[in-house]
Amino acid sequence: MADDALVRREPVPSDAEALGLMHHRSWVDTYGPLLPDGWFDEHPAQERIAMWQRVLGLPLPDGARRTAVFDRQGVALAWSMAGPARGHEGVEPVRGEELWGLYVARGQLGTGLGQELVEWAVGDRPAELWVAEGNDRAIAFYRRNGFALDGTRAASRGFPLTELRMVR
Repeated sequence: MADDALVRREPVPSDAEALGLMHHRSWVDTYGPLLPDGWFDEHPAQERIAMWQRVLGLPLPDGARRTAVFDRQGVALAWSMAGPARGHEGVEPVRGEELWGLYVARGQLGTGLGQELVEWAVGDRPAELWVAEGNDRAIAFYRRNGFALDGTRAASRGFPLTELRMVR
């Protein structure tokens, strides 16, 4: 995707609100049907903004990368982070690299922006990632990028959901 109206860069602390709002909206869009009624009433956007304030205030671990995409008005449209595989709820990693997260705003789905970010984050290298069970759109996207479910399941880090590991 070569849209000159978009700004791609490493996010800085002043981006926390824009990223937090986009992250929360993506969660509502993606996980709303999978979570109990009222879950987002108890977990408002301010939680994601606070998380981004924390994350962007810390140096990146060795080997980690993050990028964000904004429109010209500073609205966050997408982000991704990748780095050394971290394991998950007592499950040891099987690859050295992990796609830690990738979210694209609803209005940008299908534009190629997610593809651009996965290529930037992990390229075609061996890697792993975790995806929520029931997030069929993401599972299909990662399958198109060479990832396969390996049968490993774990409790989600942020939701009352089960996550599935995908590897390539």
